[in-house]
Amino acid sequence: MASNRTLWRRMRQSARIFVFAQRLIDHPTTSAEAAEGIRSRLARRPDIFLETLERTVYAHADSPYRPLLDAAGYDLSRVRSLVGKEGVESALRRLCSDGVYVSIQEFKGIQEARRGDRVFRFNERNFTNPIAGSGSGLSVSSGGTSGRPIATEISLSNFQLGAAHLATALAAYGLEGKPAIMWLTITHGASLWGVLSLAAVRNPVAAWFSPFPVSLLGGDRLPASYLSLRLWGRLRGSSLPGVTHVPFGQESRILAWMGSSMANGCAILTTPSCALRLALAAARKHARLTGITFVTIGEPLTPAKLATIQSTGARAFSSLGFTEFGRATYGCASPVTPDEMHVCRDALAVVQRKRVVDHAGTEVDALMFTSLLPNARRILLNMETGDYGRMTTRSCGCPLEVLGWTDHLQDIRSFEKLNAEGRLFFGSQLISLVEQTLPQRFGGDPTDYQLVEQEDEEGLTRLSVHVHPRLAGIDENAVRDCIEVVLSEAAPAAAVLWRKADTVRVRRAPPIVTRTGKLMPLLRLDLPDQSSHQDLVTVGSV
Repeated sequence: MASNRTLWRRMRQSARIFVFAQRLIDHPTTSAEAAEGIRSRLARRPDIFLETLERTVYAHADSPYRPLLDAAGYDLSRVRSLVGKEGVESALRRLCSDGVYVSIQEFKGIQEARRGDRVFRFNERNFTNPIAGSGSGLSVSSGGTSGRPIATEISLSNFQLGAAHLATALAAYGLEGKPAIMWLTITHGASLWGVLSLAAVRNPVAAWFSPFPVSLLGGDRLPASYLSLRLWGRLRGSSLPGVTHVPFGQESRILAWMGSSMANGCAILTTPSCALRLALAAARKHARLTGITFVTIGEPLTPAKLATIQSTGARAFSSLGFTEFGRATYGCASPVTPDEMHVCRDALAVVQRKRVVDHAGTEVDALMFTSLLPNARRILLNMETGDYGRMTTRSCGCPLEVLGWTDHLQDIRSFEKLNAEGRLFFGSQLISLVEQTLPQRFGGDPTDYQLVEQEDEEGLTRLSVHVHPRLAGIDENAVRDCIEVVLSEAAPAAAVLWRKADTVRVRRAPPIVTRTGKLMPLLRLDLPDQSSHQDLVTVGSV
């Protein structure tokens, strides 16, 4: 009986995807139309934000933001006045300082929201858009707390908005109408979005490569409707690609395919790590990737990765996104840092909030996101995503700034999760691994273990597990097996990808502390603003 229900659910989901994709591809988006829509929304930005706030928050007593706004003394008229006098971003900063925000732990229901003597408890489902409707959109999932998948529905109008933003970025990079390649796993949150969006903006997807084989029953499984969509697309002149399995280490197969098919250049939607693997394969074959542009997602585009990519003649631009909103930024066409990006400010506002991120007292400028449009996937009002970075408003002169995306973000890193190969593990899970699981299993105490995220000599992101040498009789393979079991329970798909990419490695080395005496369970050695970590020492060496 349970299997019949599962089959029926999958059939309904597949039928929904089929109808959704038909409607999307039947109404293609040009870069000119996209630019016109962006300018129109920017012209009405404060009014659109206030209308959305009224319809999605103040009109719904069960909105999670209502008690936060009430506790801070903000009725709708006061917010209107604040936005009218100070503008959207300044108003959001004032609201944030008065307690109207949601931290990443509060959003996930891990931690209560405390504002003065008031206490609130939320979970991810509370932030569903109450006016977006349900049942007619495309449902995507992200890994929720403890790996529980949380479904987010994308309406057709929201999907078309994301496709319009993609068309705008591709035009800025000189890629309008160019063929595209996907180099992502099927289960990556942006895979189906990427294929359908590229088709909707008339950048034909020539190929889709995945490091995992296609599965019919589980794992990297395509929706059952995808074969029908491919056939329908061909009949309508917008073909969708099949998925070709290319395991890590065999990237030369992609190069061989590109050599005969992409002579005039193309766009490749992938993660920075996968882009790097392709560039390394090209370097080993003394091949050039001139005319290739990577649009990278899912993890930071670091200087080391970009340098290797550029050495082959290719370009790369970064894009930040998250399931609850979609693509929030696109890379600057005239960047000064590898990951400098423009905020899609016709649909989003970003401010920052100082916050402590660990028991050592480390402070960062956390990024707080607010969705401005009524078709948003979820309602975000000063929502924290676990990321921080630098915000600037320099004049770069690139087409995205000229259009009105004037806010820049760069040097973005996560304080709440580790990120390698475009897949995430959240800090709350990993800190428990360091401070509880490993000491209980292998002895010692939390100061004997540490997770260190760092790029290796080729620029690939690795996760080193430091185990203090003073702990005798420890089997390093057993430590790695223990870690993989924990990661698999938390996020199975990400754990498999990390295993295949050989991301996790065990080192018999003392945990690293800073000169200021901080010993953090999670340490990243490539943080751009790590001034307090420029001189690192190991425990016992001071």
